[in-house]
Amino acid sequence: MMKKILVPTDGSDHAIKAIDLAADLAEKYGAEIVVLHVLLDHTSIYDLKLVAEKYGLGKDVLDGLDDLMDASMEAAKAGYGGPVSLPAPRETLEAIGEAICDNFVQRAASVSVDKVKKLVASGSPADAILEAAEGEGADTIVMGSRGLGKIADMLMGSVSHKVSHHSTCTCITVK
Repeated sequence: MMKKILVPTDGSDHAIKAIDLAADLAEKYGAEIVVLHVLLDHTSIYDLKLVAEKYGLGKDVLDGLDDLMDASMEAAKAGYGGPVSLPAPRETLEAIGEAICDNFVQRAASVSVDKVKKLVASGSPADAILEAAEGEGADTIVMGSRGLGKIADMLMGSVSHKVSHHSTCTCITVK
């Protein structure tokens, strides 16, 4: 029996499928959903802008990301030998995380799931998911098999793979 379902999300298409499945399961079993977003610290500015647009963030956030892209290009032109990735401000990452969580809470509520909690964390995504699952007493994790960054997945390994191997609860990976 499922009582508490953790749904980690980065806003990707696979994460959207995960929240939809989790909402169906929560409705069937009367379970609570905990939506978790781990700040997108290592996501490219370009991908951050796509997510910000997808989740309807305001002009100020989009303009800030445009300025960051311009600054990255200027730094690259200045002779740093290639692309320069500048970090997005924490408040921008938090605004994106809140928008994603709010959207996922609404998706769950649209199928009559009324017990939905949202969390925003920082750090290593796999570690943050495992800590949240333990801290929240989740008995199931439903997550997408791929996230936003294909290059980051190749460099750091699959978050869903790490979570499924280290979790003490049931893990459902959605494609």
